[in-house]
Amino acid sequence: MSEVWSDLRYSLRMLVKSPVFTAAAVLTLALGIGLNAATFSAVRGILLRPLAGVADPEQLVQVYLKWPGMDFGSLSIPLYQDLRDRSGQVFEDLAAYYFTPMSLSAEGRSERVMGMLVSANFFQTYGVTPARGRAFLPGVEDRGPGAHPVAVLGHGFWQDRFGADPSVVGNTIVLNGQPFDIVGIAPSDFKGPVTFAAIPIYVPLMMQGEIQPGQNLIEARGNNMMNVVGRLRDGQAVESARQAVDAALRQTQQEHVAFHEDVLGATLVLQNEAGIHPTFRNAQVGMSAVMMVVVGLLLLIACVNVANLFLARARERRREMAVRLSLGAGRRRIVQQLLTESLVFSLLAGVAGMGLGRIAIGFLRRVRPPIDGPWDFGIAMDRPVLLFTLLVSLAAGFLFGLVPALQATRHDLVSAARGESDARGGRSRLSGGLVVVQIALSLFLLVSAGLFLRSLQGATRIDPGFDEPGHLVMASVDPGLQGYGTERSREFLDRLVDEVSALPEVTAVGLIDQMPLRVGGSDRGVTIPGYEFAEGERRSLHYARVTEGYLDAMGVELIAGRTFTRQDDAAGAPVIVVNQRFAERFWPGESALGKIVQTAGRDREIVGVVQTGKYRSLGEPPTEFMYLPQRELFTTGMSLVARTRSDPAAVLRAVQGAVRAMDAEMPVFDVRTMEDHMGIALLPARLGGAVLGLFGILGLTLAAVGIYGVTAYSVARRRRELGIRVAMGADRSSVLRMVLSEGMRTTALGVAIGLAAAAGAARLVRGLLYDTSAFDPVAFVGVPAVLAAVALLAVYVPARRAAGLEPMRSLRAE
Repeated sequence: MSEVWSDLRYSLRMLVKSPVFTAAAVLTLALGIGLNAATFSAVRGILLRPLAGVADPEQLVQVYLKWPGMDFGSLSIPLYQDLRDRSGQVFEDLAAYYFTPMSLSAEGRSERVMGMLVSANFFQTYGVTPARGRAFLPGVEDRGPGAHPVAVLGHGFWQDRFGADPSVVGNTIVLNGQPFDIVGIAPSDFKGPVTFAAIPIYVPLMMQGEIQPGQNLIEARGNNMMNVVGRLRDGQAVESARQAVDAALRQTQQEHVAFHEDVLGATLVLQNEAGIHPTFRNAQVGMSAVMMVVVGLLLLIACVNVANLFLARARERRREMAVRLSLGAGRRRIVQQLLTESLVFSLLAGVAGMGLGRIAIGFLRRVRPPIDGPWDFGIAMDRPVLLFTLLVSLAAGFLFGLVPALQATRHDLVSAARGESDARGGRSRLSGGLVVVQIALSLFLLVSAGLFLRSLQGATRIDPGFDEPGHLVMASVDPGLQGYGTERSREFLDRLVDEVSALPEVTAVGLIDQMPLRVGGSDRGVTIPGYEFAEGERRSLHYARVTEGYLDAMGVELIAGRTFTRQDDAAGAPVIVVNQRFAERFWPGESALGKIVQTAGRDREIVGVVQTGKYRSLGEPPTEFMYLPQRELFTTGMSLVARTRSDPAAVLRAVQGAVRAMDAEMPVFDVRTMEDHMGIALLPARLGGAVLGLFGILGLTLAAVGIYGVTAYSVARRRRELGIRVAMGADRSSVLRMVLSEGMRTTALGVAIGLAAAAGAARLVRGLLYDTSAFDPVAFVGVPAVLAAVALLAVYVPARRAAGLEPMRSLRAE
């Protein structure tokens, strides 16, 4: 133990003795550690953080339906109720929930919040006891539709909106124009059933009609939108529970063949693995793995740079090490001392890295997805992140300190004690090898960034299926959230369309319930007379409800037939408009006009075929899509789309003004231009390009510093040799070329290794690229050229200094 304390005291003295060296090493390493800590915090907050405030989370499972072509489907309310009543032998409780917007009026204020409709046994299933008041009561709040207008507030929402006033329990709030009694406050550690959101308001599922006026989802057996979670009984295995759910499903299928005949079975996923829907989780895992690898590489570059600094520093301490060895100090003892020094450096860098990480985490916490939702990603410098930072710091210290420590004990004792140069040049070769690694890693990051940036350019070239997004604006309203009935909502929306249509800058206006290129969307099952679906072929297709004028406003090309009119309502013949991909799939080589599609409960005649566009993401393959008439299948929550002649901002202000003039309390949301809306689809490419580009530039900077340092060290080590060369007649240009060629050979080797690694990685990320080859020539040629130019500049400065050496001064210095 005395040796350890002695090594620590000596290490601290060395820190103070070389402040410039200490600052350079610590800041370089702190950059890598801080970015690793921030990235790990983000990944943990979104993917790895266990659901908080839940009793025995290992007993919770998410229940999904398997449909043809879909493994993780939702359930309807009636189907959930059937499974709840028929699977009691495996579940203690089976609860259901789903997100829905609500209009909250309280204390003279009105706002739109994204709340949650939940079954009465929701809190019992999760094992959650309210901090104040009570939870919903099974057998009471689920007894009948509309019978119990009560609500439970999320703890954070209670604090932010009501100032943590305990007297709120028992008071009344107004949701969608209906009074609701607040019966409880959720505990502070329970934010809801998903890890990335903090639910503000919970309402019993039986109040669905009041929260969503005009929709009777409680009896809609074919409307699948519910998330279902079950608590397994003690000793119950997931597989046996799945078999029990399958048996309950088969029984329900026999009773309701028309609705559930296509259900293939159930998929059960442990709740801790399903804080995010599995479909999105898989994508997030892939992106998160890429980000952790990237910041890990940046940390490795920093470690290599610091290792080179330690190697350069070891040259200055050759005599010290030789004297200690000649006086009897063992190599193990010296390696221990040098490793202690590197670990002290790394821990100091870890503290500085935590400071940088806190700054980065503060920035990340302010970032919000460009879509509506009660987002809370839980990004924080908490205990697991601190432990991760400590481990990274120690690993980094060992990584950059071991090789220089071993190298420092391999001196020729006589020459080292005399202060002579190391004739073997081993350290120079080692430093050069480390620089090769730096260049290779930097090139890897830069090429990856180049691919994502080129992908972003490619995404902007993709045809989204509509014209001139720069002349499109959108704004969303939902009269139903203000307590409007169906007829009053119709009148409001019609009047809004008329008001906006009258604006001189507007050429076309329409409404849609699900904007393209947004997260989520809706599917409906279809039956095509005369078409037999193959086993596993997906029968649930994307759709949207639109009004007349929407397709014209968007500039969607009409290929055949017509679009909707005002007469396509509940009193008219049931019709449908499909895209070209839909027509080609089911009637190849034929006209789709006049064909029948069975969906949304009716036989529908195809009256129009439009071009195929992009509906969920810009990178999706050609996808079938259906447009249904909103006047027939009415819903109150709609997005208005208007095509403008010139200034979109002026039209957006006019739309907001029109809504306020009609109802000053009506919330208007998602007010943006179509170009801004498309930014949601471009967000992954933009984030990937920006983050990789930043990290690549940082890596390039570190590599340039490393190249400069090694070249400068090589020139200093060879000062006598270079002086003799000049004294014997070598011209200065030949010395310059010699030093430049040595430095650029190191660069060329690093570039070759980096290109090989980037080519391998490109194959792995090709699925994330939009309209861009995984071996894009700009990225694979332009980036190495830039890196070579930077390396040439880093080598040129010490090379020019070498060419300017005075022979006699160099020889006297030796």
